[in-house]
Amino acid sequence: MYGTFAFVLVAQVLSGGFASGPTPLRAAWLEARPARDGEMPTGTWQLQFADGKRKSLSVARATTSPWDAAPVAISGDGLHLAYVRSTDLRVVVASFAGGEDFVGPSGEHVKAMWLSEDGERLLIDHYAERRAGGRRAEDVPDALVEVGTGRTVPLPVGGELAGFSEDGDEVLSRRTLRDGTLQVSAHKPGGTAASWTPPQDIVLSDLALSADGTTLVTLDQGRVRRYDLETGRWLAGGASLDPSAYGLAWRAGVLTVKTGEHDAGNRWNVKVVAVDPATGATRRLDGYRLPGWTDGGSLLAAVER
Repeated sequence: MYGTFAFVLVAQVLSGGFASGPTPLRAAWLEARPARDGEMPTGTWQLQFADGKRKSLSVARATTSPWDAAPVAISGDGLHLAYVRSTDLRVVVASFAGGEDFVGPSGEHVKAMWLSEDGERLLIDHYAERRAGGRRAEDVPDALVEVGTGRTVPLPVGGELAGFSEDGDEVLSRRTLRDGTLQVSAHKPGGTAASWTPPQDIVLSDLALSADGTTLVTLDQGRVRRYDLETGRWLAGGASLDPSAYGLAWRAGVLTVKTGEHDAGNRWNVKVVAVDPATGATRRLDGYRLPGWTDGGSLLAAVER
């Protein structure tokens, strides 16, 4: 969406509903200022809700280094937000539907986070912890946290986490092998995993795991396809979308993708589309607008969810 941006913009897609009750969160973004070798995030997290209102999240950690934004995550229903609290570096899950915030484990070494659709589960990907002098210490294990109870399950998946399945019961991971190929695995926490190593000529910009835990949906330059992790075969059907499509995700049982373009004011106009990977049928669900440039010319940068 934003070219070489390496910071964090989290966009929440709504698939209808919410005519009454709490207003879901749609996006969170940080400003970035120009620097010699790119852009640097600055300021505080800004939250944008489905009704167009915005709010500053001053309690959240904004950056982990001069070049990197601190992670945040929004649940699929838009009613929960995970962030690292700036005062004590604890992971917090806030609810926009009422109730107390959940305070979780230390977020000092958190690289990325994901929330399940209902916000009841939190997935944490950690940086490797290092000792003084550059000697490598034992890695901080990635973890699955039950929001509310605080129960934490270590996840030694052997790769980078890539989010939850549609129903939140499985965890998706990806790992680059020595020959340069990408291995994708679906894990049952504490149980078995199904894996797939795609052909080298396939470029996967997005992955989404179905509720059955074995059907993987892929997005490859606008092409949406399904793969069975257990049989090792591509499934029939598929959809051909705009090559710029991104953000493959499950929302309330509906598979969605996004497309976007800058308008004359350089704001980012997003269109949300539901897609049936079996039949190729699509329909528009939603649309919204996000900032693209500030008055001072600095970029509003991030990675969309």
